[in-house]
Amino acid sequence: QRWASGKPVDEHTKRSLCVTQYLSPQEQRDLGYACSDLMGWSTIGRRNIATLEALKWGAESIVTVDDDNACMSQDYFYWFEKLFGNAFNGLAVSPATWFNVGALCTPAFVQRGFPVGQLPNCYEVGHVVNARIGVASGVALLDPDISAVERIANAPTVHGVSELLRSGVAFRPRYKQWTVFNSQVTAFLRELAPAMLMVPQFKRFDDIFASLICQRVMRHREFLVHHGQPFVAQQRNSHNLHSDLAAEMWGMRYVQ
Repeated sequence: QRWASGKPVDEHTKRSLCVTQYLSPQEQRDLGYACSDLMGWSTIGRRNIATLEALKWGAESIVTVDDDNACMSQDYFYWFEKLFGNAFNGLAVSPATWFNVGALCTPAFVQRGFPVGQLPNCYEVGHVVNARIGVASGVALLDPDISAVERIANAPTVHGVSELLRSGVAFRPRYKQWTVFNSQVTAFLRELAPAMLMVPQFKRFDDIFASLICQRVMRHREFLVHHGQPFVAQQRNSHNLHSDLAAEMWGMRYVQ
């Protein structure tokens, strides 16, 4: 209950303390999941194993992160806890068809997975009360998660967000209304975990298709997607942009 300095630990810090477990490749094999070999290695699809283990532990919500992201505040997990632990009363966006969260950043960018044919981004801002958040999608600044086309053409360095995004906005999945979110700074409720399956064969659209399937389930369960804090700074790992583009072509063809 105390740091090495002898100072007492406050309640907020207590909630932030956690036990970590690293699963080596061999330990993952030893778990006996039949899907392990199908997912391959060095893919974010390995997060499926972590999700299954979290469900086994009894987790009420699950947070997925990227190793090239740096938290921009000490209340990273608190944001998720607050969103899932309370009814959401706040701003909500309603697009004509698709909502691109990158439009609320400076400079604006196109989120990976957003259908090119749906640009420009058109939406109205309203509010919701007593809403339930099913997925909380944080925002990556500096080098955000954009399409290979966007990175090759513009390579934006994002250094700001709008007040809408700083406050946080909810999106209600409705018929013919969609958004996309990835899995790099993302949390979701336990009951939505099956819908968040990331299929490696979808390549760079593995988490994008998961987000669309999850939204279809959320529409039925009346859950909302939350875009906003926590924020992270992304210092992107080395990528081959031509390989990224090739890995996105199939998804670009079918997400419209």
